Amino acid sequence: MSPVTTSKQPLTELYPNVERLTLFVAFEEADVEADPNYQQIIFGPDSEAAFRLDCSREDCVDGGFDYAPFIDKLIRSGGERAHETIACDGWLSSGEERQPCSLQSEFRIIVQYRH
Repeated sequence: MSPVTTSKQPLTELYPNVERLTLFVAFEEADVEADPNYQQIIFGPDSEAAFRLDCSREDCVDGGFDYAPFIDKLIRSGGERAHETIACDGWLSSGEERQPCSLQSEFRIIVQYRH
């Protein structure tokens, strides 16, 4: 089975053994040292499995953060927690040359399984 991407299916259809998934995300520039300010997103059994967030930078083109591969890997391994950092997959529209977006997302995943 291939890794899950963002889906309109309910979480319970993709992962029947998952009761709840919590995603904590924080966004920061790649070269700035600061403590992350996390936002919490909770997915219950009936929640749409939308695991991609668009980039918040106005000058970013087609950018965003796809958490689906990390979530899929964690659940398939039976893990309960993960902590990662990923870079935006978009580019900046200013200037003649394409420059990669420098926004990063530090995130934590917590999975609660059905008993």
